[in-house]
Amino acid sequence: METVVTRFLAERGIPYTLKRHVFPAYNCEDAARARGVRISQIVKCMVGMDVEGGLHVMLIPGDRILKLKKVRPLAGGLKIDLMCRETLAENYDVTVGAISPTQFFGIASFYMDHSVFLEDDVDISSGDLTAGIEVSAGRLEQLLGAMRCDIVSVSGAPDHQRGHARRLEVGAYL
Repeated sequence: METVVTRFLAERGIPYTLKRHVFPAYNCEDAARARGVRISQIVKCMVGMDVEGGLHVMLIPGDRILKLKKVRPLAGGLKIDLMCRETLAENYDVTVGAISPTQFFGIASFYMDHSVFLEDDVDISSGDLTAGIEVSAGRLEQLLGAMRCDIVSVSGAPDHQRGHARRLEVGAYL
């Protein structure tokens, strides 16, 4: 299976493993289950736009919650709003639920939460709802020129790190 994302990685010599699955995965929980990995290994790719029209891609583990206010100072103080599904699909030719950060290479600023690096290898979307890509977290950071930062909510930490149980949010975008 070849996708725009696998071509992008292959052209740059980035090692990866394609993980195909039978059923489409529309959220982090489904993707983790289908690929046989922990939800913390799935990287949510959340796309926002600032008031000047600049794109910002925030990468966080699938078991965490983005704290958008933490991104603002990293983006020069500009307010950033997450983009709606329709705008992403229409303007950037991406499949919502299968968005890969590589699809915004060269046109966005990238932010990776420190907690992504708790896993050596992480799964990003392949651009197709029926496959994911396993890649080194460090190589992904280098490839994207991502800023390593703290952009998740403390209340979005996994249950074992918070000391109490609660249902975890799953992102709209992978």
